[in-house]
Amino acid sequence: MKKVNILLRPAIAFLVLISCPLYAAETTKYTGTVYARPVKHLMPLGNGDAVLIIEIAGIVALSGNPPSMATLSCSGMGLQKTDNSTSADFYCNIKENEEDSFDFKGKSSETADGKSQGSFDIVGGSGKWKGATGKGKFIRLEKSADTNKTFLEMEVTTP
Repeated sequence: MKKVNILLRPAIAFLVLISCPLYAAETTKYTGTVYARPVKHLMPLGNGDAVLIIEIAGIVALSGNPPSMATLSCSGMGLQKTDNSTSADFYCNIKENEEDSFDFKGKSSETADGKSQGSFDIVGGSGKWKGATGKGKFIRLEKSADTNKTFLEMEVTTP
């Protein structure tokens, strides 16, 4: 009886192992250029700082095989200091088409001289990015009165 148990356990473990599909997550690196228009609202505080509410909408040229165009929409809130430096928390969505989009949240900062950068974590998606995770960073390349040009790079892992 002991001999049967000793042989039966590895056989059951083997059957369980081969019956479960082996599945590896895929990580893809993307770079992109964002052309966006920010809309800022300020609520002055008594100390001279201001609460910053920002909305950004634009387009993203994403690397990939093949490269693609997507829309970007973001909302955030932070603090603008008296020297015009800012820090903000934000949520964004990049939408390639009706089925494929992903979401991320992050933090950004802008120095008094207008240099802006930040980082983000990917928190999900739909279609080909369903269940996506990952991280990324960005730096603003150009700023004008109406638009911004920003470079981003990220790693997106899909289950």
